[in-house]
Amino acid sequence: MVLRRSTRLLVTLGVVAALLVAGGIAAASLLSGTHEVPAAHFDEPAAAAPHDTWQTVTDAAAKVSYDVPPDWELADTEESLTTSNGVKLGNLVDWGRYACQGAEYGRAFTASGLAQPDRRPGKAAAELAAAVAADQYSDGHRTAAVNVGKPQPLSVDGAQGAVVQADATLPDSTDQCTGSKGTVTVVALATQAGNSVVVVAADAVPGPEEPTPLADPARLDAIVKSLRVVP
Repeated sequence: MVLRRSTRLLVTLGVVAALLVAGGIAAASLLSGTHEVPAAHFDEPAAAAPHDTWQTVTDAAAKVSYDVPPDWELADTEESLTTSNGVKLGNLVDWGRYACQGAEYGRAFTASGLAQPDRRPGKAAAELAAAVAADQYSDGHRTAAVNVGKPQPLSVDGAQGAVVQADATLPDSTDQCTGSKGTVTVVALATQAGNSVVVVAADAVPGPEEPTPLADPARLDAIVKSLRVVP
């Protein structure tokens, strides 16, 4: 995905809406094409204790905090990302920077913010997962195929919510630098701030020109599981 993700926000609200059906499950199916071989995952061992070495990200406005690995890079505090369904995300953290054809890219990122308050957390998470997946993996010519899983209920520090995973694929991509497949996980919690959301997104395959390592899925899962509610 492109580092400084706003450069790839090319999908309209209508396209994102078309990806969702009642219950928050995707209508778009993934297209099968050539079989790509993922690069090796490279990160610290998943068993490493996050409490000692990981960085804590606190979103005071959304009233949540979570931990990211020590080699993930926090963006400037003023940087933000507005998704195609209108959610403004801040607290951007990147991992896996690389350069290709004069541009800068990244393999994974996290972000957080507040989704629309007039939705249940499950719907808010599904809509945001669909939007981020389509935003990040579509290009100027084609819209990525996005499969949004069914929202799974969860409770964090007494706050009720849901977690949703979306998988995106851009078939027959001609971009030699970016990954054509990725996964986006969104947690939405009903907190005192509203629909608090945390996004964890990562490439699933590398681009052919720069097959740099991918983020360890176990560590991505650990980021999600570290989520907590703050006063």
